Amino acid sequence: MNENRTIKLVEIPIGGKGGFTWNRLHGEREDICEALLTDGADDRKEALQARLRKVDDALDRLMSGSYGNCSNCGAAIDESKLDIDPALGLCLDCWTSEHGPIASNLDSSDVFLETLNPFDTILLRTHNSEYRILLIDPKTGRALVEGGKYLVEPSEALVRGSAAPAYAFKPGVIGIGSRLEMWVEEQVLLTSLIKSVHVKHNAEAESVANLSAVH
Repeated sequence: MNENRTIKLVEIPIGGKGGFTWNRLHGEREDICEALLTDGADDRKEALQARLRKVDDALDRLMSGSYGNCSNCGAAIDESKLDIDPALGLCLDCWTSEHGPIASNLDSSDVFLETLNPFDTILLRTHNSEYRILLIDPKTGRALVEGGKYLVEPSEALVRGSAAPAYAFKPGVIGIGSRLEMWVEEQVLLTSLIKSVHVKHNAEAESVANLSAVH
């Protein structure tokens, strides 16, 4: 499948920031549908189907003009929360009232960018491609990234974080089973699901000049 589908979608019925959100939601929708076809676990399918309903509801709200407002009380949803999860349909008060406090879904295998050092290198293998990420500023996620179909040479990018289908976005975290989100030239790039992550720390990482070979 096209890993960079959020950049290459042909028809976007909404302009501006709404079009950017439309791309993100449609990219996730395609990934969920693919996972539903290949995942045999019933409990996993239930979670995926629940997430698919949330994504579809968000797309409907975009088309109707009500996106960004709580579907329960009508109050505006914090934009920073929508940046993290564009399918969010409830404000914080209504979400907490309905579901209780939001729990974190961190895993012991997750890589936290803020714990790494400048010029550490992340070797990332996804279901479809391999990436080499040279961190310039771990706190902001600024990096040089090479790999996949579109980043054929090191390109400056902003590594934002990752999310697994049916789970919330984790800023500044790279997790196995998730899709990494990066911003390249003000456009979003989502990888396929991550299979493995390996960090080469500064002392053993290759220089920028040697980034051309992705292992």
